Amino acid sequence: MARATIKDIALAAKVSPMTVSNVINGRAAKASAETVERINAAIKQLGYTPNLSARALVSNASRMVGVLIPFTETQNALLLDNPFYAEIVSGIETSLRAAGYYMMLSGVGEKGAKLDALSSWNMDALIVLGVYREALYEQLKSRNLPTLLIDSYIDDDHFYRLGIDDERAAFDATSHLIALGHRDIAVVTGVIRADGVVERRVAGYRRALAAAGIALDPALVLSGSVTFDWGDAAAASVAANPRITAAFCTADLIAAGLLAGLHKLGRRIPEDVSVMGFDNLSISTMVYPALTTVDQSIGEKGRLAGNLVASILDKRAAERSTIVPTTIIERDSVARRR
Repeated sequence: MARATIKDIALAAKVSPMTVSNVINGRAAKASAETVERINAAIKQLGYTPNLSARALVSNASRMVGVLIPFTETQNALLLDNPFYAEIVSGIETSLRAAGYYMMLSGVGEKGAKLDALSSWNMDALIVLGVYREALYEQLKSRNLPTLLIDSYIDDDHFYRLGIDDERAAFDATSHLIALGHRDIAVVTGVIRADGVVERRVAGYRRALAAAGIALDPALVLSGSVTFDWGDAAAASVAANPRITAAFCTADLIAAGLLAGLHKLGRRIPEDVSVMGFDNLSISTMVYPALTTVDQSIGEKGRLAGNLVASILDKRAAERSTIVPTTIIERDSVARRR
């Protein structure tokens, strides 16, 4: 069946196409209540949906917001492998939809990243997760689009920013373990890159050790990737060092892998090794034992991002920089050192 058009609606409602257009585009005051009722009935009967491309050509606004997730590690499947992205993107889409905007999601490689597709889609704004000062950053800056950076430490007034204080959150997490009597604490993390989230979290770990008078042991800094498999593999290094009584993982996905790996090696959690995560993903309550972790309100963070971009596009007041608070969620994977 052919898609219903404004002309079809006009014919069914016995009005002009211009009258239908006025009603559809919020200018119903130019039509009588009875006319509006007939038009709405025809829209419902014919199953009419607006043509977004045509509307964008007329208004020069697509009401489309692009959400870009750069692949910052070696895995090009990181977009789908990490549930963090699913939770934050869900929050973004929910709030954008409620504000009358639509979302286009794309993963982009950091090498040779091209944003040509954004031009053809006529994006009104962009939301970008975890970008560094690299080729993609330069392309983003060259575009005259409102752009919100999430979890990025690029300090540039061209962009809006939303994130957490990663260094402080990691400091609090490590300090929590120290307060429970742990001193030989491993940190299991992804790739440590300059001016990135992981670097800030490792810096918080280091600061907490220094504040407690504990010397940093480089052998306890285990850096790999933000994946379940890396956490699983890192379990061998943790289990092989009898001094380690606790591990702080800079992502719940890593912590879930570490738990699985330690279980396979016969280690008891938290009796032999306490394990702490970061993110408070839904999986943190699905693993055994349930994971003590840092909650950064991922879904709410996504909703804040969507609302912020909607405010910018609707010409309402919007903060240039927003920091989301974090809290420690205590569950069963961490215990006081005996």
